[in-house]
Amino acid sequence: MRFVGYILSVVLGVMAAAACAPARYVLDVEMRHPSKAGVDLTGKNVTVVYGQEGVYPDDLFLESMADGFAWNLKDRYQDSVGEVNVSALRSAPDYANRDSMLNLLVETGADVVFLLDKVALSGSSFSFILKCYDAMYQGDKLQLFSGNSVVESMNGNDAIKNEGWDAGKTVAAAFEPQWKHEQYSLYYFDSPDWYTALEKAEAFDWKAAMDIWIKMLQSNDKLKCSCASYNIATACYMMGDYHLASQWLDNADRLADLLVSEGLRKRINARID
Repeated sequence: MRFVGYILSVVLGVMAAAACAPARYVLDVEMRHPSKAGVDLTGKNVTVVYGQEGVYPDDLFLESMADGFAWNLKDRYQDSVGEVNVSALRSAPDYANRDSMLNLLVETGADVVFLLDKVALSGSSFSFILKCYDAMYQGDKLQLFSGNSVVESMNGNDAIKNEGWDAGKTVAAAFEPQWKHEQYSLYYFDSPDWYTALEKAEAFDWKAAMDIWIKMLQSNDKLKCSCASYNIATACYMMGDYHLASQWLDNADRLADLLVSEGLRKRINARID
């Protein structure tokens, strides 16, 4: 009987420990990543500027290219981008460096300015240089893009406009955000509040989930506080506040060693960098 009692005590002890240990819920998410060009326009106001040199048909082609580029940027980002405006420069100075582009950005009042510059038409082909300055980009540098392609027809204004629009659409594709399927872990314990927070997170109501996890920080249990902090870091990451996500993850790591913390850290750092 003593042996049976000992086994029963061990089993109950293991069950109690399991009840106190956190479990992990894996959330499947389609995450948006920066474009192939490395530019992220999420939440930013954009102005597309093009020069006019008084040369036909170059000016007409460039105007339509700028319109096509701007319209397709807005279409590809939908509501996740701010205003996308188009502006013409009648006398285009040389915007060759970061300071001159910064002046252009200030003049337009945008967060990001694209300058379609030096578009050259030659028979059935064209080449272009596209300059980009993003005031919210930590690298604080002027980015240059260039390319060339062929045009099918330049006979008449309508054909020139159509070719310019299609060229702008093609260029905009390089700045389209990329979507990737990813999995993220959330910690929970066997109690109603933890389950409710999971339900909110599963519905992508991150603010509501965060409100619950923040209340859990009042616990005297360091492991629970660490798990709640980790979940809050994940929520901040999902909402695009990567610096705040890093701070909450720091707090989680100070309280306990969580298995998936390192993976989230790498994702946060990749976004910040």
